Amino acid sequence: MALRRTTIELDEQLLDTAKRVLGQKTTRATVEEALRRAIDEAQTAVDDRADRQRHYLQNLPRHLDLDVLSSDQMWR
Repeated sequence: MALRRTTIELDEQLLDTAKRVLGQKTTRATVEEALRRAIDEAQTAVDDRADRQRHYLQNLPRHLDLDVLSSDQMWR
């Protein structure tokens, strides 16, 4: 794991609230936990979107007539 030291300005009230609700004692632990949760939430959203797309594509043949779509008359 690579570490990088950085300096950022944080709203102290926001940080204190985040520490409390995330159950962390230090700023570093709070920021790392918030990043982990943001990544998990974003990955869950990506996975859910992919599942919905797969479901849509798997059910697409029920809504389409592939013979009509592939016919010459369809594309005149």
